[in-house]
Amino acid sequence: MSNGKIAPKGKENKELHNRFKAFFDVFKKLDNDKKIEFYNLIIFSQDIHKYFEDISITDVKKIQSPNIKTLLNNSDVFNQLMDSMWNYLKSPNAWEIDKHYEAFYNNLPDSKMCPFCGINKISDKDLYRSDYDHIAYKAEFPISSIDLKNITPSCSECNTKFKTTKNVFYAFNANSRSQYYYPYTFKSAYIDLSISFDLVGSLFPNTDLANTNGIWKITINPNNDTTKTWNKIYSIESRYVKLLSVNYLQWNDELVFGCNKFPNIESLKSRINDFKKGFNPNKLRIEYHIKYAYYDFLEKSLNDILFNQINSMIA
Repeated sequence: MSNGKIAPKGKENKELHNRFKAFFDVFKKLDNDKKIEFYNLIIFSQDIHKYFEDISITDVKKIQSPNIKTLLNNSDVFNQLMDSMWNYLKSPNAWEIDKHYEAFYNNLPDSKMCPFCGINKISDKDLYRSDYDHIAYKAEFPISSIDLKNITPSCSECNTKFKTTKNVFYAFNANSRSQYYYPYTFKSAYIDLSISFDLVGSLFPNTDLANTNGIWKITINPNNDTTKTWNKIYSIESRYVKLLSVNYLQWNDELVFGCNKFPNIESLKSRINDFKKGFNPNKLRIEYHIKYAYYDFLEKSLNDILFNQINSMIA
C-alpha cells in the first residue's frame, strides 16, 4: 500500500484498487452473521494443503465458488478480485516470483522432471518459468487462488492438457471425497507408498501375427485411493502407455549397447537382470519406475521371437 493505494513498487494498480473497492462495497452491506461466516472461511482455507489427503474433511465445498457467491448475495466481486490478485501475483512486478521458482527448481530431484507426471522436464530456471498450477482450481476455489501452498510449477501438459479444471477434492463424483497427495511431499510420498508399475497383459509388437502393433497395458500399484486419483487427474496410465510405445525400441538399444551377440535366451535374461538393477525403484527418481517395469516385463516375457528381435539389433 502507498498513500492508501494498492501500489506495487510505488505504481498504483488501478484494476486492483477498483476490484477491492467493488468487493468491500458488497461486503459492508452483509449482515454480521454473513461477515463472520466469510471470515471463518478465509481462516479455514489457510490449511487447504492439509485437506488434499484428509478425505474426512468435506467442508471444502464451503470454499468453492458457488457458496462464496451465495454468501456475498450472489455477487461475483470476490472471484473477480481474486482473479486480479492472481494476475498481479504471477507478475514479476509484484513479488520475487523468479526466486520462488528458482527455489522450487533447486529442490526438485536432479532429473528436474514434473512432480506430477515424471514424464516432462520442468523448464530450467535460467531459461523461463514453467506453468504455475493451482492444485485447487482458482476459479472454483477463489479464496486459495493466491495461496502459495496451493500453487506449484508443473509441466504444461499436466497443467493445460490433463488436469485443466479438474477438482482434486472430488475427482470422481461431486459427492465423494478423493484422496490427493500434496505435491510438495510427493517425492518422499512416492517412495513411502512404494508405487510401482507392471505391464501384465501387454503384448510386444511384431510377436503375434494377430496383432502386429502389440498392446501396451500399464497398471499402477498399489491400486488404492491415492493412485486412482493421481491417474484420474493426470491420465497417468494412458500417458505412460504412449511413453512406452515411443521409447521401448530405444530402451532395447540401450540394453544391448556395447554387447556382442547373445548365445542364448538365458544370457540375454542375465543381461536384462543386471541392467534393470540400475533402475531400482527403491533408489531412483520416479520417472525411471516405468523403465524398470519395462525391463522386468521383458525379462519375464523373453521367448525365441523376442530373443531374435533383440539379438538382431546388435551389429
